[in-house]
Amino acid sequence: MSDIGQGEGKVTTPDGLVLHTRHWVPPDPRAALLFVHGLGEHSGRYGHVARRFATRGFACHALDIRGHGRSPGLRVHVDRFDEFVGDLAAMRTRLREANPRLPLVLVGHSQGGLVVLHSALAAPEGLAGVVVSSPFLGIHPSSRPSALLAAAARVLSRLAPRLRLDNGVDPTYLSHDAEVVAAYVGDPLVSTKVSARWFTEILAAHQAARARAPRLAVPALVMQSGSDRLVDPAAT
Repeated sequence: MSDIGQGEGKVTTPDGLVLHTRHWVPPDPRAALLFVHGLGEHSGRYGHVARRFATRGFACHALDIRGHGRSPGLRVHVDRFDEFVGDLAAMRTRLREANPRLPLVLVGHSQGGLVVLHSALAAPEGLAGVVVSSPFLGIHPSSRPSALLAAAARVLSRLAPRLRLDNGVDPTYLSHDAEVVAAYVGDPLVSTKVSARWFTEILAAHQAARARAPRLAVPALVMQSGSDRLVDPAAT
């Protein structure tokens, strides 16, 4: 592990936000992995995964997308879902310019998986593939908001798009490991609220990803927990 170069940095998005990034890079890497975290969390929660891959010769990079972790922006808010995709595009450009010959694979979990799929659908060029785990392609029935709350969120998305609502995530659904759940609950960088506009944009992103899925032009490893109660396995 002593030969793994680990650190933090910044990347600027097309609309001028300066996002927080992390990296774990071994000597002479054979490929690059770019990690995208899930809803309300941040890249620091994936350090154990990145370090494991770095010891196996992969240059690992991650970013906090806007409104998450140490990156700026209203917590878990976007005016358009494509802003998340733009965040990832900025990091992809950075990595491609730094080492154009290194194969690049996007890795996304939950909401990060949805962002990764949209990124690959919009711009497959320069990607060796994508890996997604429990991608957020639908809300599990156990976690869906009531019809009344969903209707209210749609109205608020137009009238008060930045109004923040509870995200409805039951932390005990995140993992069978109590220590993982406790770490999530105790993490000061984790956000448990989302904006009304985020809600409607995420629903639209679900539909768009499913509709465009036949056009995915890069190799994809898709992993889905059948017992997931946050994202909908049937949608995946």
